[in-house]
Amino acid sequence: MAADGPSGGRGRVRVGLVVVHGVGETEPGYCVNAVLDTLAATRPGYSVSPANEYNRMAEPEVGSPPPVFPVIRRGAAHTSGIEIEAVELHWADLTTVQEGRVNTLLQLFRVIFESHHLVDAMLDRSRDAISWLLRKILWVAGWLIRGPSAALTIVTSVICGLFLFEPATLTTDIVDVRSQVLMVTATIFLASLYVFYRITRQQDYSWYDTVFWLAIAALSVFGLTYYDLLLPLLKKVPDLEIGPERLTGPAPIDCAMAASSAAACYINGLYKVIIWGWRFWGGVMLFATALLGIAYLRALKTGDRSRLATVSTSIAILIMQFLLWTTVVVSAIYPMLNRAETITTLREAQPFIKQAIEAHQLAWDSPVAKLVQVPNIELDWIGRFKFIFAAAALTVMLFIIGGGVLIELRHLRARRGLSDLEQTARNMPRLLFNPFLVALLIVAFMVVFALVFVQPYLDSNEVFVTLRSYILPVAAVVAVALPFFFGRRIANVVNVARDLIDHHYQPRQETAAYFIPSVFRSRFRRLRRERIQGRLNLVLEHFVQNQSYDGVIFLAHSQGSIIVYDFLRDNGPNYTRLGDASPALLTFGSPLGTLYQKYFHEYAASKPAALGIASRLKCWINLYRVDDYIGGRINPPRGLRIDNHVMGIGGHTGYWTEPDVAEALDAILTGKVADATKPPPLPPPPMTPSAPYAVRAMRRA
Repeated sequence: MAADGPSGGRGRVRVGLVVVHGVGETEPGYCVNAVLDTLAATRPGYSVSPANEYNRMAEPEVGSPPPVFPVIRRGAAHTSGIEIEAVELHWADLTTVQEGRVNTLLQLFRVIFESHHLVDAMLDRSRDAISWLLRKILWVAGWLIRGPSAALTIVTSVICGLFLFEPATLTTDIVDVRSQVLMVTATIFLASLYVFYRITRQQDYSWYDTVFWLAIAALSVFGLTYYDLLLPLLKKVPDLEIGPERLTGPAPIDCAMAASSAAACYINGLYKVIIWGWRFWGGVMLFATALLGIAYLRALKTGDRSRLATVSTSIAILIMQFLLWTTVVVSAIYPMLNRAETITTLREAQPFIKQAIEAHQLAWDSPVAKLVQVPNIELDWIGRFKFIFAAAALTVMLFIIGGGVLIELRHLRARRGLSDLEQTARNMPRLLFNPFLVALLIVAFMVVFALVFVQPYLDSNEVFVTLRSYILPVAAVVAVALPFFFGRRIANVVNVARDLIDHHYQPRQETAAYFIPSVFRSRFRRLRRERIQGRLNLVLEHFVQNQSYDGVIFLAHSQGSIIVYDFLRDNGPNYTRLGDASPALLTFGSPLGTLYQKYFHEYAASKPAALGIASRLKCWINLYRVDDYIGGRINPPRGLRIDNHVMGIGGHTGYWTEPDVAEALDAILTGKVADATKPPPLPPPPMTPSAPYAVRAMRRA
């Protein structure tokens, strides 16, 4: 794409520049302005136009009225005769987390409920029997968390909260327990239908599974209660072992005899079902962990450990999903648990207050007498809920601490390894899907799962009881303080996780799709990926296709590099939307090598390069910082050349104003980079890390 390139001689050369943002700098126009201003300020001979051109484009196939998105254009030129026309694709409004800790927390919920889409993309069902079986098992485990378990927990918690906080005289004088259960479940069912209608209209299926099963759970509880079948059925659910203290505790209520008069029968019975569901989920995940052990033994025998990363990470994702969901749910109902314990304590004082009233030592309407007028509810599952909550919250805390330690370790290694950036980057521990954090989650799950069964018998151990008394307050503080850890760095990590999920999202992974297939006519498509690709296609058709450019250069950061790679892979070799111009690619902070090639079989580096990229791509330069926790080296597929270059310290954002990025762009524009379709040359002679990028690129070419 040099001045003596396609047009011949030193004639005029027109180059299209397509800018695609990633995580971090997502304000419309920022990326195209930053890279062109840096190019003009750091590289000789360049000038940029003083103003932008702002356009608004509609997405006609998305809705009515069609939504619009901004498209920013700006021009530049070089004294050698190169004219640059840059256009920026904006897609952050579809995925990016809004600013603020609360918004980050809300997006974390979304990540929790949709992380199973990553598991489906990681495990190649056609590779072997273990991957196929594990994929099915983890699909069932994910469905249990976000479907029946979540729905029944919500229904039961609402019923429990009503009985615990309502006036004690409401049940005895106005509305009986059975009628209250019917009214609550009917309200939840109608509310879930309304939410289902809204998310169907908006085609936002993030909460579809949970809302669908919430409607099923509410309707089931309503129907069974209406026909007086719920309590007899709950009586048939096996009792939970509550340890040696069962002999000295209060006599359990006979729910079959109490019929519809005892609120504790409904609450204890439904929570008993939830805890058995947790045990079943744990058994499913324990079987998945056993499959991981089999895969590990096979890897030791064959020496091929390529599958272990995806298998272990997919299991860890489901465990993290459960831990976060448990922490969030129990944090929400923690006041209700405290209220239940308070009621138990106050009820013990009722006989003494009653005696004082009968002896005329205390007025019947005194504040003390009203204080002990509490519902007569015995809840035997509170200790289990608090214990599981404490274990889950502490595991999440350990995970966060482990991530913080890894971040500091990366910073330390980066500062000490500036003399050899490539070697330092090669030995840098990963942050996302780190093997240590994955092992921590799996081991913590096995410990917690074992303690769930033996915890009742440990209640007689003074050391365990003392330890638990310290752990519970700490876990509560962790859960309350968790949103305050959500700074910019955590928000970026949530953004990256959201981008990964959106890229692999398929509605067919939602179990509700199989019950109402008419709502999911497009369940086999990757709708979110297609919408972003649709925007890129619109931008290219309107601003590139008919411009007769001599070449088109894509500049892409972070997830933007995946968007561009998908386009180049799926639309070659003619590239009609580029006006049949040959593309060039400059990526920085790209997760293609560190995440996509390593964990998602669709992007495996062992696959040959797509025909379009292999035959038409002029060059591909990939830049990444030594301490970038997302971006890294990209392994070139067979038949393709990628010029990887390590930069200094700086993290994952701020690439657009880096002089190295401007230098790499200048190297592409002036023809100083080797053709990407040619095989790699012999290893170059040693060069100092401080050698200018363009000089090293020319030597390698």
